[in-house]
Amino acid sequence: MDYSVIIAFVIYIAFMVAIGGYFYKKTATVNDYFLGGRKLGAWVTSMSAQASDMSGWLLMGLPGAAYFSGLSADGLR
Repeated sequence: MDYSVIIAFVIYIAFMVAIGGYFYKKTATVNDYFLGGRKLGAWVTSMSAQASDMSGWLLMGLPGAAYFSGLSADGLR
């Protein structure tokens, strides 16, 4: 059995829990949680808006465009 994948997964989970714990300690109010304490810059805000825009396109628009063009999961025949 290859333990390298399991070890990598455990390290990843530990790293994510450590990041969550660190930022949990820095969050004091609901305003801190939802708005970053109103300390986020323009760059972070613009990247968040762009990610939300891309999410809507990729989850709804792209599959619709693929269906409209005739592409399907078994259409590779």
